Amino acid sequence: MNKIEVSGRTTEEAIQIAAKELGVGTDAVEYEIVEEGAKGFLGMGQSPSLIKAWVAEGYDAAPKPKSEPTAIVEEQPEEKPAAIAQPKPAPAAPAASSGEIDEFKTALVKMLEEILSAMDIPGKIAVRTGEGDEIIAEIEGKDAGILIGTHGQTLDALQYLVSIAANRAQGTRYRVILDAEGYRKRYEDILIKKAHEYANAVKGEGQECELEPQPARDRRIVHMALADDPDVETYSEGEGDNRHVVISPKK
Repeated sequence: MNKIEVSGRTTEEAIQIAAKELGVGTDAVEYEIVEEGAKGFLGMGQSPSLIKAWVAEGYDAAPKPKSEPTAIVEEQPEEKPAAIAQPKPAPAAPAASSGEIDEFKTALVKMLEEILSAMDIPGKIAVRTGEGDEIIAEIEGKDAGILIGTHGQTLDALQYLVSIAANRAQGTRYRVILDAEGYRKRYEDILIKKAHEYANAVKGEGQECELEPQPARDRRIVHMALADDPDVETYSEGEGDNRHVVISPKK
């Protein structure tokens, strides 16, 4: 019977190391503790565990199956190019991605329901896909307006937190747009109206106009609103929180 001595930070870790060296699973390892590890003061200076280990009776054949996969693994590098080449032309992703989106939507709805329940706010949640990687969640209810806050700050903060939490939970990278009582649409309509008013002023005076600093989402709305206007052009300038849109007469 082949016995080996192995040490690890804990007895469990030592057993795992022994199983690897013996070429068997941990359930096939028998062992005796030579020295059990002990933690030092406040967890500092921990001493390792030392065990003697061997393959248990009835598991003598375990190392043999282990050697066969080893031979296969060694040959796999030659076959890997073919395996890598196959997924590229095979467009099997759509079905998987639609399932992924459905799972993400379900997780997002559950998360929002828990938040509404904790805040004692009754409401209905409808989730749909938007442009590109956007997932739009709309909350409707008598008291849902509480979620908006001043100038949408509460809604923006909740959107940020829910987006991070849902994506981490699902291992995805979707862009969550959270809305309550149709606030986003009303706000977008106001921005578009203002953009056209500023554009008309620029045309009348023949001078460019700098808008107040805005987040990227708002700047995009302004750019899109004036994209088809033949008499003005828009661009963004500034850094960080000072980044803003400039509306200029088209030359």
